[in-house]
Amino acid sequence: MALPLWSFPPNWGGSFNETLEWLTDVLQSPSGAEQRRALRLAPRRSFSFEVLVHQAARTRFDLWAHVLGVQPLALPIWTDAQPLDTLAAAGSNAIAASTAGYDFAAGGLAMLASEDWSISELLDVDQVTVGGLALAAPTLHAWPTGSRLLPVRKALLQSLPEPVRLTDELARASVSFELINPSSWPAQLPTTLYRGKPVLESRPDESDDLTQGYERLTQRLDNEVGIPRITDTSGYGFVLQQHAWALWGRDEHTAFRSLLYGLRGRQAAIWVPTHAADLVATGQVQGQTLQVQPCGYSDLMTTGKARMGRQDIRIELATGEALHRRITAAAAGAALETLALDQALPAGVSASAITRISFMALCRLAEDRAEIAHHTDADGLAKATLKFRGVRADLEAAAA
Repeated sequence: MALPLWSFPPNWGGSFNETLEWLTDVLQSPSGAEQRRALRLAPRRSFSFEVLVHQAARTRFDLWAHVLGVQPLALPIWTDAQPLDTLAAAGSNAIAASTAGYDFAAGGLAMLASEDWSISELLDVDQVTVGGLALAAPTLHAWPTGSRLLPVRKALLQSLPEPVRLTDELARASVSFELINPSSWPAQLPTTLYRGKPVLESRPDESDDLTQGYERLTQRLDNEVGIPRITDTSGYGFVLQQHAWALWGRDEHTAFRSLLYGLRGRQAAIWVPTHAADLVATGQVQGQTLQVQPCGYSDLMTTGKARMGRQDIRIELATGEALHRRITAAAAGAALETLALDQALPAGVSASAITRISFMALCRLAEDRAEIAHHTDADGLAKATLKFRGVRADLEAAAA
C-alpha cells in the first residue's frame, strides 16, 4: 500500500521547527574527566509547524486525521522546495533539479506539486546526481515549469492534531512529526585547528541575549542538623556558553547542519571563543609578552585549575587574521597586566593592530538536542542556538 502523502503546507507566518536529537553516553569521573560514546549512527529528526486549512482543505484535513492519523505517512521537507526550471513530461524517468544541500536520498522519495499545492504526485528516487534525480518509476503526469519539487521522508505524527476552529470554514492546527527512516548528512567540523581540535570561528548572532556561566562538580553532605559540607570534587569551573546562528541561504544552512553532524550531540569537542572583548591590549606587544588593561587576571588566575577555560585566547587583528595562543603566566604592574604567551606573536603586531582578544574554552554540546527554527525555506532565514559545556582541555587537547 502506498504511503499517504501529507499535502498540507505549513503556515509560514510562524516558524517551521526542525529538531535533531543524538544520544550520547557520557561517563564522567569526579575529577571532570569524561568518556563519551555516540549511541546513534544518525540523529532522530522531527518537525513541528502550524497549518491553516480552509474550506474543502479543512474537511480533508479532518477526514485525514480521523482515518489515517496513526499510520506512517510521506512528509514533504517543506524547507527544501524548489521550482522546476524545465518541463517534466508525463512518463519522465528523470527530473532536472538542484540537489546540493537538499535532503534527497537514493532509494527515498520526492514530491512534485502544483504551484498552489492543490495537485501532487509522489515519486520513487533511484539515484541522486549533481544535476537532478533519476526515478525508479516514470512520472504519471506532466509538470510545467514552476511546479514545486520537494524531498519526502517517511514519518509519524507524534500526537493527533487538535484543530482550532476559527470560522465555519477556517481552522488552525499545530502538528509535529517524527521521521522513521535515518537522515544521513555529511559531517564537517571547522578546518582551523588549535591544539589538535577545531575552532568555532564564526561569530554568534547577538540579536538576542546570550547566556554565559559555569558548572562545578560538587557533592553536598548534609545531615539536616549541622552545617552542610560541600566538596568541589574536580576543582574546575566548566564553562557554559550559548552560541547563536542567523543562517541565510542554502550554503549557510548546509554548513551548519554539517557542523551539527560533526559534533554528534555531546560527543565531539571543539574550541569555542566567547567572541567578546575579554582582554584589551595596550602598552607593549613584543614576542611572547602581551600587556593588557588591568582586569584581575594575574590575581585570580593563579593555578592551572583556575585558568582552565580562561587560559587560551583568540587574538583578532585588524587585517582579519586570528591568532590562537595560551597564557602561561601573568603579572600585575602599576598600571598594566603583563601576560606571557606560549608562542611569540608575529613581528610588527602592536596593540593598535589588535581589535579583540577573547577567551576560548574546549567544549562539547551541553545537550544532545539541537533545534533549527526555519522562518522561510532553506534559501532564506533560519535561526538556531546551541549551549556548549567545557571539558578538561588538559586531558583532551594536544600538548603544545
